[in-house]
Amino acid sequence: MIEYLGVTYGIDFVNEDRELADGHHRASLVYTYRISNGFANTHGDVVLTNGSADIIEQTGKDPRTAARMALEGLLKQGRDPFESQIFLRVPYGYAEYFSENGSYEPLPALTE
Repeated sequence: MIEYLGVTYGIDFVNEDRELADGHHRASLVYTYRISNGFANTHGDVVLTNGSADIIEQTGKDPRTAARMALEGLLKQGRDPFESQIFLRVPYGYAEYFSENGSYEPLPALTE
């Protein structure tokens, strides 16, 4: 659960979808999360692209955790998940930073 301006959001993992590029390498990894404010539910997708998940996994960290932390950062900066569907892409540089540090601090929160 995270809180922003008095609104508490629950975030639960729903699905993982791995897409292959040319049948050889993972092109993207999409994590879908259910976001709830206690009264309503919506979904948000977080996409790790271009080997981002691979670099995170190579250092023994969990890409699903990295995706969730990116989503939490977006919500903490004030993004209303009920305004429109969240589709957040995590760039390779952010994934690389996460793989080295285990967080996105002090990087700016991602935007859609």
